[in-house]
Amino acid sequence: MPPPRGSWNPLEGPGDYDVTSFVHNDTYPEIDSTKANLKGKAVFVVGASKGIGKEVALSFARAGVSHLAVAARSKVSSIKDEIQSVAKEAGKQPPQFLPIDLDITSKSSVDHAAEEVEQVFGRLDILVNVAGTLGQAAKIVDSDPDQWWNTWNVNLRGPYLVCRAFIPLLLKGGLKTIVNVSSVGAHIVRPTLNAYQPSKLAVLRFSEFAAKEYAEDGLICFSVHPGNIVTDILLTSFGGIPKGMEHIFVDTPRLPADSIVFLTGERRDWLSGRYINCTWDMPELIAKKDEIVEGDKLKVRLIF
Repeated sequence: MPPPRGSWNPLEGPGDYDVTSFVHNDTYPEIDSTKANLKGKAVFVVGASKGIGKEVALSFARAGVSHLAVAARSKVSSIKDEIQSVAKEAGKQPPQFLPIDLDITSKSSVDHAAEEVEQVFGRLDILVNVAGTLGQAAKIVDSDPDQWWNTWNVNLRGPYLVCRAFIPLLLKGGLKTIVNVSSVGAHIVRPTLNAYQPSKLAVLRFSEFAAKEYAEDGLICFSVHPGNIVTDILLTSFGGIPKGMEHIFVDTPRLPADSIVFLTGERRDWLSGRYINCTWDMPELIAKKDEIVEGDKLKVRLIF
């Protein structure tokens, strides 16, 4: 179970326990990707060689997508056997698999990836930007300027370059949906994360711009908080789970993976430009559609 509300949790953000009455730390029957049917759809997952990104790719395979491109800086082709295996276990036809070596901070690398996907798939239905970094955890004066800026380069320039190159392909598809992985950290201030958390806030606002600028073309773009998950970038930046926070990092990669498949399995125009926490109960969230749209909720706002 997730940590109880009111427990010592410096990562607790607005709405964590208020948007839905139930919160989750693992997948559950209502969002189980094996029950989805995305046959015929083409999906591109960025940052898919391990961790959350890899699990997102596996969940799309379980959902029966017909075309699945995955990208990372290295070793992304190594997940091919798992992709085929989970698809078969779910009773689905394994997808056409396209692994791409990609540096999301390089315009030429991203542009080449878009050309490759267009050549092989011809169009795209869903794009999921997972790749990111926590960067260096340090107070401002103690931080390294190059490492600080690299966090922004990966977390914001990367999604910008990918969206810039792939939106034309998405507009050729049917679902026309972009999911940018942000973080609950976008809404809170934790000392030493002065590069990571502001960069994730910028991702939220950038996603709003993509949603607004291409709304008339049918593009849907929203951001998600995947949950508090033990990943390589967490272990690299902190050298392990921060002391005293073991009870916080209890969410599984399958939770955001199945949540993303559930949210993108059909066109949900009303989600465009919004922030979704994957620990929320998805059926409850969908049931609040009218309330969310009427109040224009789940967006970054200054309230006074």
